[in-house]
Amino acid sequence: MNQDRVIGIIVAVTTVAITLLVLGQFEREAEGRVAIDCFEVTERERVRDIALRAIDQGLDQAVQHLFSVWTKDPDSEQPKRAQVGVTNALNAHNRARKFALAWSPPPCAPNG
Repeated sequence: MNQDRVIGIIVAVTTVAITLLVLGQFEREAEGRVAIDCFEVTERERVRDIALRAIDQGLDQAVQHLFSVWTKDPDSEQPKRAQVGVTNALNAHNRARKFALAWSPPPCAPNG
C-alpha cells in the first residue's frame, strides 16, 4: 500500500508540474520574453481550447488517482491526504486556466 501511495503522489505531482511548465511557457511568451510566431485568431482559439481541455483532463485524472489511493488505504491519514491532494490539484487547475486564458500571441497580418 505504501508503494502505491508514493507512486500516486509522484504521478499527480508530475502531471501538475508538466501542466504548469507548459502554461508557464505560454505566459512567458505573452510577456514578450520569448519570440513567438503570429497566430491566426481561429488557430489561437483552437490551441487555447486544446490547452483548457488538457488542463481539465489533468484535474480529472489527479482527482481519480487521489480517490483510488484513498479507497485502497482508507485508514492511513485519510481523508486528510486526499483533501490536501485535491486542494493542490484545484489550485494548480485554477492557475493553469488563468495562464491559458491570458495567453495572447500576436495576430498574423492579413495577406495581400
